[in-house]
Amino acid sequence: MLRSQKLLLSLSAALGLALGSAPASALTVTAADLPNYTPSVDLGDVLVTGIGGPFAHKTVGGFDMVGILGGWEGGEIDLSVPEGILFEFDTAQIVTELQIGALFAALEEDDLYDEQALIEVTFADNTTASYVLAVTGGTSAAWSGLGTVSNVSPATTGNGAVWSLANPFGSAAVTSLTLSPIGPDVPENFRNNDYSFVSLSTVVVPEPGTLAMMGFGLTGLAIFGRRRSVI
Repeated sequence: MLRSQKLLLSLSAALGLALGSAPASALTVTAADLPNYTPSVDLGDVLVTGIGGPFAHKTVGGFDMVGILGGWEGGEIDLSVPEGILFEFDTAQIVTELQIGALFAALEEDDLYDEQALIEVTFADNTTASYVLAVTGGTSAAWSGLGTVSNVSPATTGNGAVWSLANPFGSAAVTSLTLSPIGPDVPENFRNNDYSFVSLSTVVVPEPGTLAMMGFGLTGLAIFGRRRSVI
C-alpha cells in the first residue's frame, strides 16, 4: 500500500471516530452531587440552586434523595414557600432521563391523594413549558410530556416511590429545568404533592459548526484520494 493511501485511511478512520462520538457529551447529576445544607452548587456544566432554602437529603426505601430543608416535609419539594430545585445549563441539553422519588399513591405515607409533580423547562429557543407527572397507582403514573414514564420503586409505604422519565421532552434541548410543587395545598400544611430529586441525565448535541468542519474534512479527504488515483 502506498504511503499516501495509508495516510488517507488513517485520517478517514480518525474523522470517522470523531463523527461517531460527536453526540456523546453526557452529563449525569445525582442526589449525591447536591451537598446537604448548601444553597447551590456549580457542577461545571450545570448550576443547581435550591428554591426556598438549602438542599436537604433523606433516604426513602433505600434511595438517596434530595429536596429542600424545612417546609412541610424536610428533604422534599413542597408547597410551604413554595420550594423547588432549579437546574441551569451552560449549554443547551437534551434530557435523556429524570428520576424523582417520594411521589406516593393515595393513602400511602399519610398522603390523602395520588401525588403529582410539576416540571418546568426553558427550551433552547427561549420558549417555556410546564408538565405534570401524576401518580395513578402503586406502580403506575401519567406524564403530560413526551417519552415514557416507568416505576423504579413502588409508590407504597416502605418503598421509594421512584419514577423514571425517559426522554421527557423528546429531542428538544433545554437551558433550564425546575422541579416544583403543584397546588392547591389542601388541606393547608398537609404533605400532599411533595417529592424529592433522585437523578438527571442529559446529552449535549454538537454545535452545527463542529459537524460542518468534520464534514469538510471528509470531503477534503475524498478529493485528495481522487487526485492521488489519477497521478
